[in-house]
Amino acid sequence: MNEKERMLKLLAASPATLAAVDAVLTGTDKKKADDDCRLVTFVEAAKRLNLSRPTIYRLVKNRRLESVALDGTRRIRLKSLVAFADGTAA
Repeated sequence: MNEKERMLKLLAASPATLAAVDAVLTGTDKKKADDDCRLVTFVEAAKRLNLSRPTIYRLVKNRRLESVALDGTRRIRLKSLVAFADGTAA
């Protein structure tokens, strides 16, 4: 789709679609981490937070990161990582 076609679609969009576009453009359409049920491995968590894997294990042990058991392994909730990175973790 070229720029002209995109502009014509935007001009013909419904008010609800325009509101959604506005929310995305202003940055107010962020999905809340509380609604996020995605899980990551300890290695992935370490990479995302730029920490070592042993540090991630220590944070889980000290209950600074929330983890769940899944088929004999443990995973960390992504919302827990976001809260920790934002400084809002317990």
